Amino acid sequence: MKTGKFIIGAKEVSKSIKGSKIIIYSSSLPKDWVSEVVKTCKSLSIPFIEFKGTSVDLGRICGKPFPMSAIAIKSPGEVDLSPLIK
Repeated sequence: MKTGKFIIGAKEVSKSIKGSKIIIYSSSLPKDWVSEVVKTCKSLSIPFIEFKGTSVDLGRICGKPFPMSAIAIKSPGEVDLSPLIK
């Protein structure tokens, strides 16, 4: 999160799926939002991961002091995303 480029928030992620390297979303998001994003990701061949936790947990894991319902990683920076994409 320190060196890469990313977009935070369900609404913002929905608008900017195209060009993302991977989408990560919390399990606390509404099912209709998830199904729409998954459909879009599949059509664009963009990997996606459901984080098995709340948006508060996702924010903590990313080192942020606020909830993060979804993340679109645009540029990973120094992080190797290949283990996540598999």
